[in-house]
Amino acid sequence: MIALAMHATFEGIACGLIGTWPSLINLMIAIFIHKAAETMSLAISLQRTFKDFSTLLKLMILFSCATPFGVTVGIILEQSSKIVEIIFTSLAGGTFIYVSCSELIVEEFSLPG
Repeated sequence: MIALAMHATFEGIACGLIGTWPSLINLMIAIFIHKAAETMSLAISLQRTFKDFSTLLKLMILFSCATPFGVTVGIILEQSSKIVEIIFTSLAGGTFIYVSCSELIVEEFSLPG
């Protein structure tokens, strides 16, 4: 949950920092494409962990607020230098790779013991 929320925040920041419409559209399409799979994976994992529906709902609402929060931060930082955009775009990509390799793939392909 924490790793995916951090990833969503960083991708929102990267989205908020983009200054041109074509680049923004490309990043938004990329976010939309993987957000559904990411959300389903998180919901299934949280449902296995937390049996209480209210806890599950609170965590999913928290996760769903991460990207808009990141976009807001990105818009605030928009007037900063180009290196800020590069750093946050790299963090978004790096957290995506981290979450995929260490959280999702390991859990999905582990053998039941």
